[in-house]
Amino acid sequence: MGSIREKLRALWEDKRSWKVRLPLAILSPFAFVFTFILFGPCEIFIQNMQEMPFPFLTLAPALLLAGGAVFGALLLALLLLRGKLFNLAVSLLFAGTLAGYLQGNFLNIERGSLDGSAVYWQGFKFPMLQNCLAWLLVFGAVFLLLYLSRKAWTRGIELACTVLIGAQAVAFTVLLVQAGPAQVFRVGQEKAYVSRDGIYEVAPKNNVIVFLLDRLDNRFTDEALALHPEWAQRLGGFTYYHDFTGSYANTRPSIAYFMTGVRHDYTVPWEDYFQRAWSEPVYPFLPDIHNAGYKARIYSDCAYVFGEAENVEGVVDNIRRDTHTVHRRLMLVKMLGLSAYRYAPEAMKPYFQMYSGELGDVVSVHGADGGNSLFTVDDVAFWKGYREYGLTVDPDAQGAFQFYHFEGAHYPYVMDENAQPVTGGTRNGQIAGNMEMIFRYLDELEDMGLFEDATIIITTDHARPPEKNGDLSDVSGSRVSTLMIKPAGTGRTQPLAMSNKQVCQDNLRASIISYFGLDGSAYGRTIESIGEGEQMTRYLWMRGEAGSVADKLFTFRITGDANDFSNWELIGEDTMDYIGL
Repeated sequence: MGSIREKLRALWEDKRSWKVRLPLAILSPFAFVFTFILFGPCEIFIQNMQEMPFPFLTLAPALLLAGGAVFGALLLALLLLRGKLFNLAVSLLFAGTLAGYLQGNFLNIERGSLDGSAVYWQGFKFPMLQNCLAWLLVFGAVFLLLYLSRKAWTRGIELACTVLIGAQAVAFTVLLVQAGPAQVFRVGQEKAYVSRDGIYEVAPKNNVIVFLLDRLDNRFTDEALALHPEWAQRLGGFTYYHDFTGSYANTRPSIAYFMTGVRHDYTVPWEDYFQRAWSEPVYPFLPDIHNAGYKARIYSDCAYVFGEAENVEGVVDNIRRDTHTVHRRLMLVKMLGLSAYRYAPEAMKPYFQMYSGELGDVVSVHGADGGNSLFTVDDVAFWKGYREYGLTVDPDAQGAFQFYHFEGAHYPYVMDENAQPVTGGTRNGQIAGNMEMIFRYLDELEDMGLFEDATIIITTDHARPPEKNGDLSDVSGSRVSTLMIKPAGTGRTQPLAMSNKQVCQDNLRASIISYFGLDGSAYGRTIESIGEGEQMTRYLWMRGEAGSVADKLFTFRITGDANDFSNWELIGEDTMDYIGL
């Protein structure tokens, strides 16, 4: 029993006074807090401003408060410790900070942006083992230094913590200056937003309704149709264009390009692209529809389509100005989660992975019905509201362009085939759930006597995204988007028809203008004007997601059937300067 007491006493004995231990007790927790709670979230915010719906000036105080609380707790704990227990605590804290810093800046494996795609973590077993070894080496080196020389250990930790804090302080200053303080502080301060106004409202005539199912490659659609042969009748009156190509392989800038015709080459920040696209469109698609007296309502995530709602204020009819509410606790959780995802060892990253679209939950606008008036892509919320309110008709509207953005084949899968919310659903289940929502919408249009007069479009923003193998195989393989159109004047008596016309988003843009009876001569050829056997040339831009192609934008020229990858010719490979989350 006495030997146990002696060993415990040895753990606590310390010839150093608290003043001697104080520098270590201050520097090690401050380096930890500065790296993971202050610098990490701030750097992520500034580098991805276009994704952030809340202000930096709201985030910064929350981070300072959280960082101060954590620093105070760690400092108090260290000041209460002595001897070998103090050395152990400082070593663990410093080694974790150093390893995390190295992880975030040098050791992370490239997996592409946090676009909600599932990551095949099992495929990274060997890199994870290597990463674990690197962390063990860092921890081992710190404890070995302590074993060899406590004096060298003390001076080494004090110096390393000072360097880490100083280097990141300088990096933050440079980052802030390069981004422009005014631009950083303006993020999230905008009053205009995409509202849910009119989301279940149609006109008594001249309705053009677009249901966009994200990432709906025609392979996914073919699979769903095979699983649900009854859809052929439920899609009566529609034509399935099986050779329809998009423009880009990602939501941003695919939808903006579709509505403006302005290309993005990834050499300018996203905010600059969106401002130019909507102020200087090649095709004034939405202004033409709106100025002709029709309602133009877009229900999609603002950051992915408009950049800022102010860019389309006065053109899009569901843009509103109200006071935003920022849910600070949720904001802090999300930003610290992103920081943890960046700095955590590879084996722990699955626990911190998140979808960047979740940031939209941080901000809300109090609506007249007591709910959140701010629109974000949320299929479950859309369907809940639809079942509650149903469709209404605005008797004063002479026509409407309704554009609905659904999750479609995009992860996370939140619906089953009956349009009921689920956790950990499947791609086919979510596609079927979205289609069930659409079928119910069409049934109600038919019950109201508005179906035959309406033009209904089921499509997508892009097909399958690039793989994440880290080489040119990422962008190899045909990627053909889904397009189905039910023209005005057509009922549901004829089952789903098939067409192999070689068409693209440019043709769809022109067709929609023609559906409103507007002069589309400047828009180019419509889908209807292209012959069934006519050979067309189309273009698609696809960015690499990982490895050696992570910063590359590839340009493909497609001549002939896009379903045959031998008709795809790689004609350009450019370096991207701005990508985002």
